[in-house]
Amino acid sequence: MHPARFEVRHNAAVPRLSQPPNMPEEVLAMLEAIGNSARTEILRHLSAQSMSTPDLAEAIGVEHSRVLRHLAVLEDLGLVSADHPRGSRRGVGRVVMWETNKERVKEIADAWRSYASGQPNPRGW
Repeated sequence: MHPARFEVRHNAAVPRLSQPPNMPEEVLAMLEAIGNSARTEILRHLSAQSMSTPDLAEAIGVEHSRVLRHLAVLEDLGLVSADHPRGSRRGVGRVVMWETNKERVKEIADAWRSYASGQPNPRGW
C-alpha cells in the first residue's frame, strides 16, 4: 500500500469567506494562526528542539522581524512559549529560546477535529 499523497493545485483562485457564519471565534482564531505555512513550520521546528528567533528565521527562510510577528500570534494562542517573559526579552546579548507547547497543539488539533467533523466539543461547539 502506498502512502497518500497530497497535491496542492493553485490553478484557480478560491474565494475565501471573510467570516464563516456560525464559526466560533476561537476556531476562527485557531485557523488563522495554524493555517499559515510559516507558523506551521515554526511549530514543527520548535517541536523538535528549542530555537532562537534568528535560528528559526534561517531554518524556515523568513526574515527575523516576520518570525517575531508569527511567534507573537502563536504565543497569544498558547502554542509556543519563551524562556523569558514578555517585556524582558530585549537586551544586548540576550538570546530568547522558544519551544512548542505540545499539549496546547494537541488541544487545538482536537478542537478543530471536533468542530470540522460536527462532533460535540467540551467547549460547547
